[in-house]
Amino acid sequence: MAYNPTPPPPPTSNNKGELPTGKSPIMEKPFVEAVDPTPSPILGEIKFIKTIYSQDAFRQSVDTSISELVIQKETIDIQQFFDQYHQIFFDIPQKGINSHETIIRESMDYVNDFTDYKDEQILDLENQIIALNNEILELQQADLEGEADDISEDIEAQAQQQKASAEIGDPSNPNIYWSNDSTRLLFPDGLKKVGKHMQEDNDQLLPNGADVFEGNKNKIDNSWKDLKQAYERGGDGNIREFQEVRTYSEWKSDINKRGDGDKRKANCMDCLDYVRDIVKQTYEDITS
Repeated sequence: MAYNPTPPPPPTSNNKGELPTGKSPIMEKPFVEAVDPTPSPILGEIKFIKTIYSQDAFRQSVDTSISELVIQKETIDIQQFFDQYHQIFFDIPQKGINSHETIIRESMDYVNDFTDYKDEQILDLENQIIALNNEILELQQADLEGEADDISEDIEAQAQQQKASAEIGDPSNPNIYWSNDSTRLLFPDGLKKVGKHMQEDNDQLLPNGADVFEGNKNKIDNSWKDLKQAYERGGDGNIREFQEVRTYSEWKSDINKRGDGDKRKANCMDCLDYVRDIVKQTYEDITS
């Protein structure tokens, strides 16, 4: 419903307030305020009271500043904080969100510049693990290289043993080679080179400097000729003539057959024994 107040009475005519002739009086429109409808039925008498303030009166009555909307920050004194902390010390839980454990952790983080010492320990341990792994890899690599070297040496040693065994034949009656051969393992020089030391224009000493030859220079020189005859006409019916490789016993038999006189034969045997001893010693060094 609308509340309509009683309009004011029309102005009375008087001399002072008379309007000019021919002019109609100006009527002010009444002030009408909208009021929320009241549910019906209405029981009893209802009175509406409304206080209206002017702008100045409102400002004098109501604080229009926004200072009351600002959240005031409570000032906490450090000494008061510790006093309260000591008072409720035993009331604070040991563990949990708001606990001694939380205080310790947050304080340690602040003191350590928010750097966890455990992280540094973990990083240090990780670096140590990396260093140890590198050492292990180096050792393993060295072992592999060492094993490869050992295997290579074993193969080479086996090859030399096989070659030495093929060269010597029967170690108790070894093969003796006439000519020199640099690829031979067992005394590459050969019997011929040793025998030439008996020639008159040489020193007529064994290669090791031993003075074992008998007779005068001419006799010793002829001993070299007897050794050559044993090579060129060895064996019965010259069956081993110019034969490069013979056993020790075959060379001995050929020397006894072609040598002229005991001293000349003995000189040839000194050369043969010299070669035999070196061959056998070299074979033992390789195969032992």
